[in-house]
Amino acid sequence: MTPHHLHATAAAWSLADALARLETAARAAIADAVDGDRGAYDIGIPSQQFGRRTSLGGHGDPTADRALGAWAPGRPDPRAAALGDILRTLDPVAGTLPGAPGMDPVTRIRRAIPTMSAHAAQRTAEALSVLDQSARRVLGIGAARVALSGPHPCPDCRQRRLEVTTAGPETDRAVVCAACNGIWPRAAVLGAVAGAVPSPSN
Repeated sequence: MTPHHLHATAAAWSLADALARLETAARAAIADAVDGDRGAYDIGIPSQQFGRRTSLGGHGDPTADRALGAWAPGRPDPRAAALGDILRTLDPVAGTLPGAPGMDPVTRIRRAIPTMSAHAAQRTAEALSVLDQSARRVLGIGAARVALSGPHPCPDCRQRRLEVTTAGPETDRAVVCAACNGIWPRAAVLGAVAGAVPSPSN
């Protein structure tokens, strides 16, 4: 797997994590706004976890437009609005990829990454990273990475700015250099720099 494929996979897991957080935050905001009367409002959140819209062949969720329209009176919660915007961006792309009915768009894209050309994987990584950063700005959280403790230099640029991704299963996590953007499978790097562990302070 090329570095482009590793970056794309890491970006897909990070975006999935950010979208789940957006959904949770938006649902909590609804609960607060309606004093526990959630029944009429829960359908207004486009879910990443429980079914998809008809554009992908599923039947679980309303469209993003309906989701945003369910917020009345007043403006949509920014987290719900961001979630809807990102899903509208992902759905047309994911709809062209294979996958079971009801599969969420990020999973469809992530599962297609290993068969992509290096160029397609690079473009996918860039697009998913932009959406992930947008979601995380709305949430007010940083990237899904933690710094490695200890004096472990990057295998490429030799700077000591290695970070471990934290989203997704451990087998899909990677080590990324914050200086040169080099990337390697987590197991390979942590095995090479024995004793390196995620820093709890970051």
